[in-house]
Amino acid sequence: MFVLIGLMVVASMLLAGCAQATPAATEPAATEPAATEAAPTQAPATEAPAAEPVTIRFAHQFSDTESAKLDEIIQKFEAENPDIKIEVERNNDSNFYDKLVTSILGEDAPDIARVEPVKAAQYISAGYAANLDEFIAADLRDQFFPGTLEPLVKDGSLYGVPQDVSTMVLYYRTDLFEAAGIATPPATWDELLADAQALTKDTNNDGNPEVYGIGLFGGWGAFEFYPWFWQAGGVMLNNDNGAVTPAFNSPEGVSALQFWVDLANKYKVMPVGTATYGEDEIKGPFVAGQIAMFTSGPWTVASLKGNTEIDGKWAIAPLPAGKKSASVLGGMDLIVLDQSTHKEQAARFINYLLQDEVQVDWAKSLDLLPLKKSMYSDPTFKDDAFMQVFSAALENSLSRPTISQAGEIDDLFGKAVQAALSGGQTPQAALDDAAAKAAEILKQ
Repeated sequence: MFVLIGLMVVASMLLAGCAQATPAATEPAATEPAATEAAPTQAPATEAPAAEPVTIRFAHQFSDTESAKLDEIIQKFEAENPDIKIEVERNNDSNFYDKLVTSILGEDAPDIARVEPVKAAQYISAGYAANLDEFIAADLRDQFFPGTLEPLVKDGSLYGVPQDVSTMVLYYRTDLFEAAGIATPPATWDELLADAQALTKDTNNDGNPEVYGIGLFGGWGAFEFYPWFWQAGGVMLNNDNGAVTPAFNSPEGVSALQFWVDLANKYKVMPVGTATYGEDEIKGPFVAGQIAMFTSGPWTVASLKGNTEIDGKWAIAPLPAGKKSASVLGGMDLIVLDQSTHKEQAARFINYLLQDEVQVDWAKSLDLLPLKKSMYSDPTFKDDAFMQVFSAALENSLSRPTISQAGEIDDLFGKAVQAALSGGQTPQAALDDAAAKAAEILKQ
């Protein structure tokens, strides 16, 4: 076939040559030059259509302010990485985790999820999170506070990264302290009680103080209670040759919860009924001058700094110590869901978020703590009085349990705190019941 085609081509060339050799016709020459036929224009090469960017779904619960900052970061990331589009799925509802697990079980999980450390440990144990060893540089681990990585490592491999770090400190009204003749914030539980009594004001003696000395709450489960529990000498779990058993109903644990209950019921320096309160229900009265002290993390600094009603009337200090000093390590983590078909692109976005430049901007803009230890040498953080208090608190902040059953045990512990604060059970009975249920879970 090819030979035949070749012969035909050669033949046509020969015929063309013969035609050119034939003498011209004897017609007279034209008086006007013949129009010259334009050479055909070559069609431009068709460019291959650009590939559609990969969409990465990012589920989170950032606040309005944090979400606005995140949008700025995403715009910059997408400009530098046109092959990736970040689609945020914001959900501030209390059922965030229920929705997340439902999406995982329904095989419609987001690529990235921002979760609490306890939940991260639970999801990693369940196989929901992807191994990130091939995507996250090994030396990055050394830049984080050790406690922040505990929930994210399994069998030596990394399954997530911290997104931010936090700890609890004492917020107090300097104007109310001054009016009560108190020069410095309390450093011990005894001082805290004495100060709270001096700060509590019931001017008409109706049993409902216009100002309470302190406000603590149980709406966040046990999170706010952990520092007091550890300060009293409490231990969450015992590990006897691999046999893990609950230990939080010890005399030390009961004494810490009893102290909380007594602040409300015995000493009447704390509002009754805070068992299900969240932070907003306490922070509002604090701003209004109706509560003199409460505990919170770095996220509250920004909201108070921007409030003219309380400007210049508040400060922070380390939590008062019991038998020892302690606070709770908080913050949130980022995991890539194992279902993701775009793990490399998801990890690329996470690595972008972890860059020093991005992290410093995030912390400065939102008055949050620097995520990595190296950032504390930045002049802005080094010379900031608030950062000094928080950095000191981080030195004795402990991580909540990170075993596979941590989420369930943390939930039981939190419900025990709520039961005692509400008056439904004594601290001893509430913790005993929770410990009995935790023991059954640990046996499974």
